[in-house]
Amino acid sequence: MYRFFLFTLLFLFNPLSFLAENGRVVHIAWAENRDGSIQHAKGPQHGLVFFEQRNQFLNYKDPNNPFFKIRYSLLGIDWTLVHLLALLLTILLQLLTFRRINRRMAESRFFKRWSYRLLKLFLWAAVVAGNAVAIWAIDFYNTQIHFRFHQLSDFKHASVTTLNKGRNNRTYFLAKETSHTRNQLYIKRKQKWYTQRASPVLHFEQQEDGKLFFKYDKRYFKPHPDSTRVLASSQLFVFHHKKADGKDTALIYEFANKQLVAFELKKDRPKRVLLLVNGYRPTSSSQDPEKALQAINDKGLEHPRSRNLIYGSDLFHYWPQENFIPVFEKRLKIERTFYADGHHSVRTSNHRSLLQFMSSASLYPQPCVGTHHCSTTKIANQQEVRTYNLLATKSNKEGFNQRYQAGKQAGRNLLQELSKNGNDPQNDTLYVVSHSMGHAYLMGMARVIKGKIQLGNYYAFAPENPKGKTFRSSWWQVAYQYGTKLYGPQRHAPCQQDGVAPQWRMSGLSAAQQIGFPKELRARLGYFSSHFIGYYTWVFDIPKGKQGYIGLP
Repeated sequence: MYRFFLFTLLFLFNPLSFLAENGRVVHIAWAENRDGSIQHAKGPQHGLVFFEQRNQFLNYKDPNNPFFKIRYSLLGIDWTLVHLLALLLTILLQLLTFRRINRRMAESRFFKRWSYRLLKLFLWAAVVAGNAVAIWAIDFYNTQIHFRFHQLSDFKHASVTTLNKGRNNRTYFLAKETSHTRNQLYIKRKQKWYTQRASPVLHFEQQEDGKLFFKYDKRYFKPHPDSTRVLASSQLFVFHHKKADGKDTALIYEFANKQLVAFELKKDRPKRVLLLVNGYRPTSSSQDPEKALQAINDKGLEHPRSRNLIYGSDLFHYWPQENFIPVFEKRLKIERTFYADGHHSVRTSNHRSLLQFMSSASLYPQPCVGTHHCSTTKIANQQEVRTYNLLATKSNKEGFNQRYQAGKQAGRNLLQELSKNGNDPQNDTLYVVSHSMGHAYLMGMARVIKGKIQLGNYYAFAPENPKGKTFRSSWWQVAYQYGTKLYGPQRHAPCQQDGVAPQWRMSGLSAAQQIGFPKELRARLGYFSSHFIGYYTWVFDIPKGKQGYIGLP
């Protein structure tokens, strides 16, 4: 009991326990007494422990159950012995059926034989469909029935701390992405842990003696007792207080600032919202090889890809703080600022691998001093090649689409964040700044949020793979691309090009919407420098009325 309560306090007041207050699934734990009431219900968090908020359910693999143990994942299905047995049974029935048909075909004359052949063709199609239906049915049973409420047999007598650590162990749990707003519950009853998938609104009943019981989960809730039901856009907690006279008064809470806070249906008013979408986050930005190698040893070659959450601060210290974000906020008259993480592996870029990127960077010439002499470059065996050929200009459509699809999940989380307290995002206007890989990510977000919020201005800095997908500039009031120019009469010299993300014009933009990096800023140009977001403060020098101006009309 004491350990459970102590862990609750430590978890709630740990500043690193919740880095984002949005996500498709909130993971919640509590322990129950023998009568089913929740322990420590009189505390400020009503005995609930919030593990995390993420975009995935954690499916229990049930490793000690030979029938439902997840053997491997393939084609979006978590294969168990039940799947395989069902598949073998259907195949056996099909073989017996075909054997009987073949016997009759051998005994039949010409026309009847062809009739059986047509029947076999039809049966083959039915076989494929039948096997697919059988696998789908088993998978549906596993996820929606068998594992919807299930005992965690490997965590009997475990403390809440042990369970929380075990949730990150792939031996026991498998993360499954979801686009639905839900909860995952971890309930301790008689020293046994159970997990349950639940709808976003959890209903509890508090009796006059203070005992608290979990009752049921729903997708809808009533903001006021006399109002109609509305679909919950985020996770809510409804506490019903039963009186002796039978009256039911309900208090609604939501999760904010790492704790339960009273849900307030605030008066909705239009707001200007700024969203900054970062790109690739290297493990080291140091140009000292020894320091860079040490960072790789400490953190690995690459950071894990984005968790697709929305943050209220620059968690990764990606953006220039003093002379960048405040200028956007002031000129656009921003009231709320959010951050999205578009970081993905280098393999999703036009470079296609970290090794290829490092190889190209090592061969690319340094910026010229004086007259340009960089049209060609000598590579291995002193072979001379056209410098532009060293740039990664072949579009990686598959990698772009991976970031685009991930951005859709972030878009759902942005809407969830903006919809809190009954706010209607359709009254708000969104202004976006993206950099590098963040462009593909933002396009995925825009696909989800279009029509649910007004889209204002979009400023794309050095977008990676700008031709990966056609950009819908008509969705936005203003859209500009900033960076070097790869072609045309105003193109930059080869040594000045952005080698990290070669700058073709984004598909869907006019030539006037592509703003070139000023060539007079020679010290800020080069393979890496032309891509560095900290060198783009020159955009604020563009006067009002000119193409590329940052600000309101």
